[in-house]
Amino acid sequence: MRDPYAFGFYSACLALVVLVTAALLSARSGQAYAVLDSASAVIEALAASGIAGIAFAAYGAWKRDVRQHKTLTVIWEASVAFREIEIGFNEWFFGPATEQLYEPDPGRLNAQLATSPLGQALRAFKKQCILLDKVVLKESWRWVNHATELDVLARALTAEFFGTMAKGKVRPGIVDFLYPHEGQTRRKTQAEWEALMDTIERELAELEERFG
Repeated sequence: MRDPYAFGFYSACLALVVLVTAALLSARSGQAYAVLDSASAVIEALAASGIAGIAFAAYGAWKRDVRQHKTLTVIWEASVAFREIEIGFNEWFFGPATEQLYEPDPGRLNAQLATSPLGQALRAFKKQCILLDKVVLKESWRWVNHATELDVLARALTAEFFGTMAKGKVRPGIVDFLYPHEGQTRRKTQAEWEALMDTIERELAELEERFG
């Protein structure tokens, strides 16, 4: 970042040059008072310009600092929301209340997902993604698309995980044996979820490094 006081320094140097030049010319011409008076006016004008330049440069630096701080705050809050998704995911699919969630009705499953810590974390992350697109990237839908895809995958994985297990009230390993097609679909969806989570984590780190 450029030094906001550079303009004032160069103005002072120029004023000094003008003053010295005026003194030398006055010694030859005998017009000392008139030349010094003119030089004084020039110096005052340069000083005023220098002060204005310093104030303008300092204001610009302050605006850049505020903008950078706002950008970093959005990125950090998105990272926190992302970690909440990881925690909510483990609790939703592998927590102690998992066995009570076996439900063949996708509508009821989605309703339970929406009120769960995972569903709440997904909504909070989407809000931060809107800010990432609006404040950080500007005129982009990249992060909103990430959040939307996560939500779709969470719903699909919920239906495949709990809906299939509701058929026999058995755990995933046995489901994969009894219903190989459903088990394969679930593993594919889970792989897509994990790949997207890795992508988001990497891109958040890149944003923090870029704007940090």
